[in-house]
Amino acid sequence: MRATTNPELTAAWATVPDVAKAQERHEAAVKLRRDFPRGKSPAEALADVQAEAVATFADTGKWPSTFAKDAAKAHADALVWESEFLALRRLEDVTKDAAEFLRDSLSADVLEHLDGRLSEILEAVKSAGETLDDVTTAEQAIDEGGDVLDAWRRLTSLLKDYRNVRAAQWDVINAVSGEDERARMRMWRTEGHGEIRGVRTADVPSHILDVIRSGAYDVEFLVWVAQSGTGYVPASYGDLEAEVTASTEPVAYDDHGPLVDLSPRVLPPLNPRPAQTYAHSRTPHLDASQPSPERPRANASAPDRDRSTTDYF
Repeated sequence: MRATTNPELTAAWATVPDVAKAQERHEAAVKLRRDFPRGKSPAEALADVQAEAVATFADTGKWPSTFAKDAAKAHADALVWESEFLALRRLEDVTKDAAEFLRDSLSADVLEHLDGRLSEILEAVKSAGETLDDVTTAEQAIDEGGDVLDAWRRLTSLLKDYRNVRAAQWDVINAVSGEDERARMRMWRTEGHGEIRGVRTADVPSHILDVIRSGAYDVEFLVWVAQSGTGYVPASYGDLEAEVTASTEPVAYDDHGPLVDLSPRVLPPLNPRPAQTYAHSRTPHLDASQPSPERPRANASAPDRDRSTTDYF
């Protein structure tokens, strides 16, 4: 769990004591590992003893009589140090995994708390927004003074809370999502998704959609969200994905496509053209043992063929 200065996120995680406890255990494990005195691995300790013995022999010509004892002690001491160091490093990894697992598995509780917190903010905004009437800037509120100015100050304070809730929302959902899911969410955020429910993006006023995309929230936007009753915090990545689909795709589908008229059509009868016999026509002589058949009587004449270059050259 990353450290945060967002008071809304801190308050949200505080509603899940198991996560806070697991995070404390991890931080304590990290401190133990960092405070553990520096030492040498068994191989490094043994190499130092060997190097010292070689240097002594080079200076005096004598091999240290305590080499075996010194080497065994250095190796044993280093083995003890290494065993505890590896155990502390393992403890840090285990407590980190435990904290991450709890954060992921209980993120729905945090998002539910943030959704309730958002409802409280928007309810207060709706009440103060009714006092503003048509006032949309600080200068106009100052000019009006009185209750209008008080309402504007109240809305300015609530605007800060709203920003913190939105930042906490994306922090939690991003933390429990994979890289591919985070990439999709970045795209969805640029399209204006993740903050209003039950409204198709095409039906959202353009200036409101621009504010959602940029994250540059102002009082006018806050009042619009409160009065529209569409503000929400997604309960999970899946909930966000479902809302994106519902707000961008057509409401109804035609699984069969357009109707096609397949009823039979009655066509007019065809008048067969009589066979045409030309002067050059011949009756087929199929049996050579029989006399040649007579030529058929011509009832048509063949049209002249189109001339070609062979007729002129």
